[in-house]
Amino acid sequence: MQLSIRDASRFVIGAGLMRQKAIEASNNPAISFDNVAQAALRDTPDSQKIRQTIDALADQEAQWLRNTPPHTLSSDRVMQSRKAEVNAFTAIHRAVVSAVSFEAASPDEKDGEQSVLRQSLLDALEAIDNTSGSRADREGLLANLRDQVVSVSSDGDFMKGALRDSEQAYLAADLDKTFARYNTPSLQRSADLDDYSL
Repeated sequence: MQLSIRDASRFVIGAGLMRQKAIEASNNPAISFDNVAQAALRDTPDSQKIRQTIDALADQEAQWLRNTPPHTLSSDRVMQSRKAEVNAFTAIHRAVVSAVSFEAASPDEKDGEQSVLRQSLLDALEAIDNTSGSRADREGLLANLRDQVVSVSSDGDFMKGALRDSEQAYLAADLDKTFARYNTPSLQRSADLDDYSL
């Protein structure tokens, strides 16, 4: 069972308050948070009562738990992020379909299907790069792409090579795009700079 951040926070707050009350009642400062948590997680009637007490104590402090305002769930930034994620998953699935098509192609069709596969892989890499998540999120999407296209291929080594070539081609194109801004600057050089000397 996976707890939400809110549920986990409620438990920590409630268990912490219960620990304080237990220390006050018993005058035993050695009672730890772990003691309370372990007692609450046992499968006994007493543990059930402890969990209910923890919930009740957490409810008393509910004002400290932040509620996500509804407008943040549909803001422009959130919607752009979701759209980028959808684009990434769509591009990954298209790349997988292209890998399946390449796999099923006849010898005469292989060259054409290979070009389609290469472009699909490049599109998927670009879509993954454009997602707004963390680096770990993007690495997860990239691992997903690799796993799926390799799994549908009868020649895993070939597909790994195709992926590696596409990644290198994408990085090279991205590097060229970055340097192009400096090779063709949008601002003109001021004539005053030509007359300036140290």
